[in-house]
Amino acid sequence: MISTQTQEFIGMLSTVKHEIIHALGFSAGLFAFYHDDAGNPLTTRYADGLPPFNDSLGLYQWSNKVIYKAARLWDVRGNKMLRHEVFLLITPRVVEEARKHFGCPILEGMELENQGGMGTELNHWEKRLLENEAMTGSHTQNRVFSRVTLALMEDTGWYKANYSMAEKLDWGRDKGCDFVMKSCKFWIDQKRQKRQLVSPYCDTLRTNPLQLTCRQDQRAVAVCNLQKFPKQLPQEYQYFDRLNGVPSEDLPYYGGSVEIADYCPFTQEFSWHLSGEFQRSSDCRILENQPDPLKNYGAEKYGPNSVCLIQKSAFVMAQCRKKLMYPDWGSGCYQVSCSPQGLNVWVKDTAYLCSHSGQVLTVSIQMNGWIHAGNLICPACWDFCDSCPPERDPPASNITRAPSIGSSGIFTVWLFSAGLGQKGWLVERNRAGGMWYSLWQSSQRCLCSL
Repeated sequence: MISTQTQEFIGMLSTVKHEIIHALGFSAGLFAFYHDDAGNPLTTRYADGLPPFNDSLGLYQWSNKVIYKAARLWDVRGNKMLRHEVFLLITPRVVEEARKHFGCPILEGMELENQGGMGTELNHWEKRLLENEAMTGSHTQNRVFSRVTLALMEDTGWYKANYSMAEKLDWGRDKGCDFVMKSCKFWIDQKRQKRQLVSPYCDTLRTNPLQLTCRQDQRAVAVCNLQKFPKQLPQEYQYFDRLNGVPSEDLPYYGGSVEIADYCPFTQEFSWHLSGEFQRSSDCRILENQPDPLKNYGAEKYGPNSVCLIQKSAFVMAQCRKKLMYPDWGSGCYQVSCSPQGLNVWVKDTAYLCSHSGQVLTVSIQMNGWIHAGNLICPACWDFCDSCPPERDPPASNITRAPSIGSSGIFTVWLFSAGLGQKGWLVERNRAGGMWYSLWQSSQRCLCSL
């Protein structure tokens, strides 16, 4: 279904590009026809020029110069380890780019999707490893066409790739061999033991009210998509030996809401809907996502120069004796700018200087007759600026400029997982805090639990 919503244009354009790339070469039906730089087929051909046909797959059978089957040692709950079979695309440029991206010199190739059924399986990159790469099997957020996809197109033998046009992919970058060759349970457990963030995965259950966070690239408000399923997950995808507030007998029911990411939970952007109609998304960079001024509890500002910041405390709106606090909090979108002094965070017409990462900004501004007060946590200056001064103790700094405007209303929250017959949960919420669930299934957009 084609949408005329400005906020959905980028995602729709990405879908068109995605399908064109399938037609041009990224397809299991074409793997057997790839050839090397000298023009020699990578798969043996018969006298009629065609490769062997695999009747069970309904596809021309590729050779082991294109696709390689491997087995991983796969950690699951209960201190058990299973064999997890994967298919990897092992053409030369793909291998080179995959090794560079993950920082893993022993990686055999780039893993292909192993779930989702016909049309998804083997026809996309593995969602667990390249979450928001545009050639994964579902659209969850911030699609980018990376160097890995351009490498595949060049390795077909039919094209020359312009790598300067590749988009930056943060997911999995420099995470190493443990990330790319082992289960997400192994990664999460290792980070927990070291008392480090489990990013890019997450292990926080969604609650009512929602505990908001930021997408990995800090460009959108997000939630952890860890949820309880109605049935136990396959043993291969049971990752948790403990979760706060969850009885041990219920742990096999918990996993990430995106099946083709091997049920690994990760932070995911979402959208607001009103009476089934799309209102806005949580992408900070889209001006049209600006909330209604009277509902903008956190004094947020959406736009091209905005990023997601963690809120240390819930923002409070005060007017005379009235005090209002929005129940869902934890992050918000705020405009930032770079200066010789460091990163400035703008809240309405006041700039707060971030002198060091983790600095707590005490915010208090007046907007539409209300005082908005709360605390924001400074990100690292280098995350957004090309040049930054040494970190230091913060001085006082305020700068005045014009206020922001926007629009929105009562909402329903959906998680994006556009794509290929995936199932998910839709949760509707009103501002009184009531919540109810209904199962939603779509061949184009899959809605995950909130």
